[in-house]
Amino acid sequence: MKKINNTDIDLGLEIALVTSAYRAAGQKTLKIHGMDDITREQFGILLILSLTDGLYQTQIANILGKDRPNITRMIDILETNGFIKREKDETNRRILKVFLTDKGREKVKFVKPLKDRMNAAQYKGMSEEEILTLVRLLRKVRTNIEEEYKIKT
Repeated sequence: MKKINNTDIDLGLEIALVTSAYRAAGQKTLKIHGMDDITREQFGILLILSLTDGLYQTQIANILGKDRPNITRMIDILETNGFIKREKDETNRRILKVFLTDKGREKVKFVKPLKDRMNAAQYKGMSEEEILTLVRLLRKVRTNIEEEYKIKT
């Protein structure tokens, strides 16, 4: 915790509160639009695959910062619901790649505008300069943590 102008600043707590609000808004948006068949985190997997289809589960886990069992569980659900399919890698038959199905692509096409609207709301009242400064500072915080604790997110 750092004290600035007689105010205690806990950056970790502030980031956690923003993250919590962002998650709650995402889940509420999905529910309002009748998307009870998918969670915000599951949609994150679909969105990643819409940008780069055919990823390994480990790659998806690394991108989302989730552990492998959690990703496997979400992928199992998405596959059961027909949003994704797993196929054996041609070079290593023991490894599975994850791909969007047509149903998954349709889900992304429907939900992405909702996500874009939610993202626009987070910048409300901020100038482009403020947004760029915020992003630059958050990246600096992440780099500081990664360097201090010798981790890569």
